[in-house]
Amino acid sequence: NLTRSGTISIPGHCPVCGGETQVRQVKDVKALYCTNPDCQAKKVKSFALLVSRDALNIDGLSEATLERFIAAGFIHTYADIFHLDRHQEAIVSMEGFGQKSYDNLIASVKKASQTTLPRVIYGLGIAGIGLANAKMLCRHFRYDFKAMRNSGLEELTAVDGIGEVLARAWMDYFADKKNNDMVDRLLEELSIEEE
Repeated sequence: NLTRSGTISIPGHCPVCGGETQVRQVKDVKALYCTNPDCQAKKVKSFALLVSRDALNIDGLSEATLERFIAAGFIHTYADIFHLDRHQEAIVSMEGFGQKSYDNLIASVKKASQTTLPRVIYGLGIAGIGLANAKMLCRHFRYDFKAMRNSGLEELTAVDGIGEVLARAWMDYFADKKNNDMVDRLLEELSIEEE
């Protein structure tokens, strides 16, 4: 509230999914969060980050297209992006799509399956882990994702640029079975280049 009028009412529920909201303070910034992990808006944003230029870099999967594909049931998990060919007929007949757009999208998805570990880690959207931090983690752990994933607070905070807040965000992400399953399925679709 830039006017400091105190008249803005903070919504108790997310306008997208109706989930409860919560004000969280991270360092000196207060922010409003939706607490529903299955919120549609959060889902779209997480896929948008994964396919963004600094992550898997998939052309043709804009946020609007992702919304349409998620709504149509083509995409539920990260790995589903690599199986859009199962929905060729439906995608080609979508408004704004045609055979050429579909072919370009599939070629871009195929190209994106050849990637690097820092890009994948950044694309997971772990709170505070940007591309630079992802690179530092990879270097520190010698590109051993299993070691990174199972590391504790002491090991993580030994990495340049990783403090306790980021280390805890990393540990919380991989403490969730659903996240681990989604990452495992994604990794099966990818060919990680050796650095």
